[in-house]
Amino acid sequence: MRRYLLVFVIGALAPIVALIALGFAGFLPVRATARPPRFEAAIADRALMARIKRDARGLKNPVRADETTLLAGLKSYRQDCAGCHGSAAHASTWGTTNFYPRVPQFAQEGVDLSDAEMFLLVKYGVRYTGMAGWEGVASDEEIWRMVTFLTRLQSLPPSVAGAWRVGG
Repeated sequence: MRRYLLVFVIGALAPIVALIALGFAGFLPVRATARPPRFEAAIADRALMARIKRDARGLKNPVRADETTLLAGLKSYRQDCAGCHGSAAHASTWGTTNFYPRVPQFAQEGVDLSDAEMFLLVKYGVRYTGMAGWEGVASDEEIWRMVTFLTRLQSLPPSVAGAWRVGG
């Protein structure tokens, strides 16, 4: 029985040790312009979303989704986010080619996160990506307004939708 347990432990640890050895020897890719392998993207995405969902429990958006809030969110998005995440008219070339992992393009892909999940991603950023945390740079209220705008991209009131399309 001990022998089987030893073989199991060695079998489980061998791939991890091999990956670490490859990394230390300089054989793992590090270029931001490289296309991520599917398995790497899937593991990273699953881990990120599990943590965000866990941290978002009980967090509620304190701002109303009215025209004033949505327009303020649009303004913040254009000023601080569109360079990487794209505009209504087109995806960001820089965000879709020079980041690893690639930057979500909200106008083209939509947003499938809750307000609370988006708030946490924007406020604290995402480690090992180009997504910086905005804590201390933007107020919580400003972040909530921008998040409110983003999570409602597919259902904006006509006046806000028009402003979104007109500006880019």
